[in-house]
Amino acid sequence: MTMQENETPETTPEKRHFESVREAVRSGREEACEKAKTAAPKLKSTVADTIHEIAYGAAFGAFFAGAFAKELVPKALKEGLYKGASAGKNAAKKARDTVRDTMKPAPKAEPGEVIDIGPDPASA
Repeated sequence: MTMQENETPETTPEKRHFESVREAVRSGREEACEKAKTAAPKLKSTVADTIHEIAYGAAFGAFFAGAFAKELVPKALKEGLYKGASAGKNAAKKARDTVRDTMKPAPKAEPGEVIDIGPDPASA
């Protein structure tokens, strides 16, 4: 940096470090915002296309496998699977009802009232 003849060291303003950092952050932020604005539509389109392709592939694969299996599996096996699933569902409902009946809270008694909670152990 060269000084001209009429400038003295006191009249030349010095740039302080924090001002240059502030300017660097500001210009970086502005440039990043501009780049993001131009890149966002392209990225958005790419992500949407990718999601569409994944969804299409998953749906196709699932339904193709199901339809293929439906046509490939013999009728007797299908009936056996249906009967087994039905029996399992009924057994689960029966177990759930048994547990629900067992887990019912004991009735609350009014003061002076006797509650019968089951067979008398003395009579057994």
